Amino acid sequence: MRFTIRRGVAATATAAAFSAGLLGLAAPAAAQPTIYDPELTPCSHLFRTPIDFSQTDLDTYWSPFGTSGIACYDDGTGIERYYQQDPWGNWHVMNELLPGQWFYEIFNTSIPDQAHWAP
Repeated sequence: MRFTIRRGVAATATAAAFSAGLLGLAAPAAAQPTIYDPELTPCSHLFRTPIDFSQTDLDTYWSPFGTSGIACYDDGTGIERYYQQDPWGNWHVMNELLPGQWFYEIFNTSIPDQAHWAP
């Protein structure tokens, strides 16, 4: 009887130690952006103005506000979406009408207001 209890206690202790070891080794999963929890990241560095000839490898962005305030919008779908915030705090969609040529949309949007800035 004692032998059976000791073996049961030993098996339980071994299983608990093994589980604790697995849980301790597992890296915490980072939350990925979803349509319910989208993320914004700054990405002005991906664009240049039409008169900036020193960075010809970047896409050209035609906007009265230059390339400041551009944010990448990630909702987990894998589709690239870019928005620009004007000096008054309004967001504008950036549209690619020709390959490598992005244009400013004059209408405001509130879609980026629903996202949070990524850490």
